[in-house]
Amino acid sequence: MLVTLYNDRELYSFSNTAGLLYIRDLGNIDTGKFSVSPAELEIGSRRFKTRNSTLSDVSASIERGPQIVLPKDVNQIGFELDLPFCPRMLEIGGGVGGFSILAALIYKTKIVSYELDGENFQLFQKNIRRFEVSGLIEARNRDGKEAQVDEFDTIFIDNPEPWNFLDCRLTGTKKIASILPTYSQAERFSRFLIKKDFLVSVHQLIDVPIKLSAMGMRPETSFLYHTGFIVSGVGVNLNG
Repeated sequence: MLVTLYNDRELYSFSNTAGLLYIRDLGNIDTGKFSVSPAELEIGSRRFKTRNSTLSDVSASIERGPQIVLPKDVNQIGFELDLPFCPRMLEIGGGVGGFSILAALIYKTKIVSYELDGENFQLFQKNIRRFEVSGLIEARNRDGKEAQVDEFDTIFIDNPEPWNFLDCRLTGTKKIASILPTYSQAERFSRFLIKKDFLVSVHQLIDVPIKLSAMGMRPETSFLYHTGFIVSGVGVNLNG
């Protein structure tokens, strides 16, 4: 069961079957001691309430590396890849599990994920245990170029040069998506897929923070926003 501890300032979500787990800003805890039945509990000098975790709780609690795929992007990628109808997919560039954990929980898709970076991979494994998705995610600490891409009909690549993982003969029916930070990378990958006989779709991602004041609601006056692009393609009966 996924349990959330929360108060006015803090929120932590985890599985109560994860065993002894170190949670940043909370410390080492025995997750098996937590349930949603107590009205309140104390950890050190702090008081928390408990509840069953929501997807929002999980997303907020995933222990992060330098970057992570946001929930709104998981939804868009899931739509582009038809994940509700996908029993198994390949992920290249799993990072710390930001995409695959939410995708597994939302769509119940089984995911084989490649992540080469050792530190990211260790955090990825920890997050898999923390959120009860070991039965849905198989994480491999290997280069995505070793993946047998033609064994999968659905592929998500989180790497700034996704074409490097698809420089091979593609057959059958494929759905492929990648999240990219710049116009030039998005254009290059789009043209790469078109040459492979894919029908291509591109979406820009922008998250604009909103301010609520006594005068009303409006976008923040000054902010640094993160943008990116989801490039997706569908190839049917590919001949390579």
